[in-house]
Amino acid sequence: MKVLTAGATGAIGKPLLRYLQDAGHELFALVRSPKAASELQAKSVHGVLADALDAASVSEVVPHIKPEVIVNELTSLPKHYTPEEMKVSAVRDKEVRVKGNANLLAAARAANCRRYILQSSAFWYAPGPGPADETASFAFEASPGIAAGCRTYADWKRRHRNPGYKRCCYGMDFSTDPERGSAERGDVGEQVRQRNVPVIGKGEGIWNWVHIDDAAAATCSALTADPGVYKRG
Repeated sequence: MKVLTAGATGAIGKPLLRYLQDAGHELFALVRSPKAASELQAKSVHGVLADALDAASVSEVVPHIKPEVIVNELTSLPKHYTPEEMKVSAVRDKEVRVKGNANLLAAARAANCRRYILQSSAFWYAPGPGPADETASFAFEASPGIAAGCRTYADWKRRHRNPGYKRCCYGMDFSTDPERGSAERGDVGEQVRQRNVPVIGKGEGIWNWVHIDDAAAATCSALTADPGVYKRG
């Protein structure tokens, strides 16, 4: 299939391109710089110059490509996962997830794109008694950008009722890449080693992680999966 990915140079986007390529898809990536486009071209990925926050540029290139699938992996998260940097990045992250998502959705509909995959997440569950299960509410107020982006997507899907439009809820990811903020040897791991991560309550909380390769593989599978809710085993 012809797949257009926004956010292809991000943490999930990079391994996702590899999985999509191995699956035999024809790949296009939305990028803002000629340098990024050139680097992707060397990996047999067609770099498409456009800014996801510019509705006009998105609406121009998407119909030209005529993708069968659009994958939205847009984020704007900080390099260091500290309360201060998370707060600073929140405004930009919300803009990317809301405005960028809305522009891509509109272009997808105009181009009759039959599948749309949105990166979604919720890092924390709302406080409650005992371990949380799949019915527990997420603490969306802790991730306002993610929550707003999800609402944009949900409102659009409710209006247009397209079963081919899906969300992939990754949770908190990790990798062995030391440049990743949540990596084993990255920023979060270093904060834990330095005892800068606070212990909440009696320290009985559980923080589940998903490897970025697993998130990318699941996203690749979502391109051809039947509509429904899938859970990590």
